Amino acid sequence: MKKLEKPQDSKRLVISIVLWTLGLIAVLLVLFWDEMFAAESMKIFTMKKPVEGGDPEVLHGFKAMGYWMSLNYGNLIFTVVAIGVVALFVAALNLLGRYLKVKNKKVATTLSLIFSLLKWTFIVAGIIIVLTRWMPTQMKAIIASIGIIALIIGLGCQTLISDVVAGIFLVADNAFEVGDIVVIDDFRGTVTEIGLKTTKLEDTGGNIKVISNSSIHTLVNLTNCLSLAIVLISIPYEENLARTETLLLERLKTMQKRVPGLIEAPVYKGVEDMADSAVILKVIGKCKEEERFQVTRDMKRDIYIFLNENAITVPYPQLTITQGPNPADHPEWVDKEKEEAKAEKEIKKQQEASKLTEDINDVK
Repeated sequence: MKKLEKPQDSKRLVISIVLWTLGLIAVLLVLFWDEMFAAESMKIFTMKKPVEGGDPEVLHGFKAMGYWMSLNYGNLIFTVVAIGVVALFVAALNLLGRYLKVKNKKVATTLSLIFSLLKWTFIVAGIIIVLTRWMPTQMKAIIASIGIIALIIGLGCQTLISDVVAGIFLVADNAFEVGDIVVIDDFRGTVTEIGLKTTKLEDTGGNIKVISNSSIHTLVNLTNCLSLAIVLISIPYEENLARTETLLLERLKTMQKRVPGLIEAPVYKGVEDMADSAVILKVIGKCKEEERFQVTRDMKRDIYIFLNENAITVPYPQLTITQGPNPADHPEWVDKEKEEAKAEKEIKKQQEASKLTEDINDVK
């Protein structure tokens, strides 16, 4: 048995057990309701079975359910088969969309939209077919008044329609494709799926965010052009800036060999800032957006090795502590402190005597 690794897992397990227990109790109550309650008014499964030449027989409980199933076994089998076919088709589409790897992003985006359209079309068609089987007369009337139903659905599902229309325009305008790295509402992630209603993004931590297509107002596509890997280098003010720049330019010419993710050789942009304890130099390199963080790390590593090889120090916060002289080494200080303390006592006595004299004069 798999061990529970997180507190959330145990919480989910408890919730699942409680829900399954409540569901089982509900099923048992439904099945044995008529057997538990003898009063006629409490019966919920009641059917009348026609009897030739006599009054119809009243059936309760399992007998009523069995008689009803004997009358509708054809519809039941058809419903089970229809649900199975729809579920199998949807599962096949999901499986195909998950494991079908297409290198062309445009094709992948189109397939994602087609899969979503086929899935919902098949689900809606399955529901209509099953309802037609059970309620042929009612469904004919519904289909005949399909215009009114469409109007009601349009008024009640404005958000859904907006999502679908927005999804179609996003694909038609080629705003982004499956596999692109985008920023939507300050969430940065890779587009994994574009559906009729929602778009799914996955960030570097594997978190999935589902965004309604109609709520996508601002979008930044980071895949359309090369991204910049920026490295800031700190050198102390005591270091020779001209020498450092000359050595750094030579190093950048060959850095692309050591950092394969760089599309072009990095460029030295000059002095970025003169901070409190260091001069900040700026180096940028161009790379793909999906490799930007790793390329930045590799560039920092290569520059650190370069600084060590050329004995260029990197400033870091330092604390200097200065220890004062020890009074024990200066006995004359002790005598001076004693004299100052004695003088303070004499001053206090004089102040008290003066105050006493003033009080006596006031009384007189």
